This record gives sequence, C-alpha cells and structure tokens, in this order.
Amino acid sequence: MARLHIVQGGIDNGDKALIERAARLDLSTRSWVAPKAAEIGDDVVIYIAGYGFFATARVKSQAKPRADWPNRYGAGLEHIRLIQPPISLTTIRSRLPRLTWAIYPRSITTTTAAVARQIQRLIQQRRVRGTLDLDDDGLASASIEELRKAALLKARASAPRKERKTVYRIRSRAIHLYVLRRANGYCEGCGAAAPFRKPDGTDYLEPHHTMRLSDEGPDHPAKVICLCPNCHRRVHYGEDAGVFNLSLVKKLRSLERKGILRE
Repeated sequence: MARLHIVQGGIDNGDKALIERAARLDLSTRSWVAPKAAEIGDDVVIYIAGYGFFATARVKSQAKPRADWPNRYGAGLEHIRLIQPPISLTTIRSRLPRLTWAIYPRSITTTTAAVARQIQRLIQQRRVRGTLDLDDDGLASASIEELRKAALLKARASAPRKERKTVYRIRSRAIHLYVLRRANGYCEGCGAAAPFRKPDGTDYLEPHHTMRLSDEGPDHPAKVICLCPNCHRRVHYGEDAGVFNLSLVKKLRSLERKGILRE
C-alpha cells in the first residue's frame, strides 16, 4: 500500500526553482532526500520553509543511502505538480492538528494513513477550490501567496447570495492584508518607513485605490497600493494629485510583476 512522505526543499540551494521547472516540463529528479522507508509508488509532499506544502510527487526509485550526506537516504521523484498557492504552515497547523511534524517542520517524515488522507484532502481542496478554505481568521495568518489568490477570487453569479457575499468579504479583506504584506512596512509611494506601529505591533500604512472602476471592480491587488499618510493625503488633496496617482499606477505594475507576485 502506498504511503505518504513529507520531504523538504530549499530556496537558496535551487530546490524551489528545480521543482517549478520539473512541474512545468514534466521532469523527474534523481535523488531527493527521503525517508529510508520510501518505496516506488509512494506519494510525496514537498515542503519549503516560508511557503509551506509546495508540490506533490511520486517516488520513482527505491530509497538508497546518499554518498554526499551521511545517514541520509535519497529517492527519485516523478509526476511533480505544484500546489498553487502553496499551503502555508499556519494553515497546515490549523487544518491538520494531528500532524505533529508541523510543530517543528525541520525534518522528513512518513505520516500515518489517517493523517495522509487528511493531507491529500486538504491539497485536493486547495487545487479545486483555491483559497475558499480560508475564513476571516485564517486570512490574518495566511501567506502572501494565499492572500493574493484570495484577493483574486470571483463570486459566481449562479452561487447563492450568501456565498457571493462571503467571497466578496474574504476578497476585500484579503486585498487589504495582501497589500500591507507586500509593502513590508514601507510606503510604496515614497519608500519611507511606516510612521508608527499600531497597538498590535503591525506597521501603519494606508491602502489606496488607484482606480475607482475597472473590469475587476474597484478591489483588485493590481489596483491598490500601500501609502504612508502623507502620500495618501497628497494623492487625494495635492495640487499634483492626478500626476502623482499616475506615477503610483506605474509603480504598481512593477510591484505586481515581481517574482512570487505573479497570478
């Protein structure tokens, strides 16, 4: 019977880029650090710190000792598929309380059959439903990738009104949190640090809608920028408000083109 193993991947060592390339081109890997118990046909979830559950794969070769890493085993992986957006550690801990590995995820592990089913169900829900598994509380601790995905959610016209309202509320909240996380404590207009911190310890910045109406509606991550109070007042009341707002639109295009912030 196939088992499920959780393995690790890094960023600086090129693992993340390799996984993305393998998923895009349907490639396999030769020897990924895996549990000694890994056997051909077993399922694998690849975890990357800072991202969470990043991809799934299948073991293609028996685990063998790694010559370059004492007391470690390696197994080839195939059928690599990204989880988009990755499932953050906070979501993993919340949705999988029986997965004790998540308390200190610094190693590889083989899960129990019951936990394996829960993990596979969570991944399937993420792939099919995007971030609809996130509620208002979950958004506060979601990763920036999860926030962006939630910010782009659309409510189906055929969905019940209550469900549509829920999606709109989650989307609006996600956009607000997303742009604050993207700004990372600095005004996206002038580059100055946030003027102060709020009682909860977060930086005080103000989201600004650069366009009131668009095909996506007034709330869209590519239309909202994070500003310090001075820049926010300037774009609304300054004599150069129009010109300044156009400059912010250009900055947003650049911000949204960067690395992980692609749709």
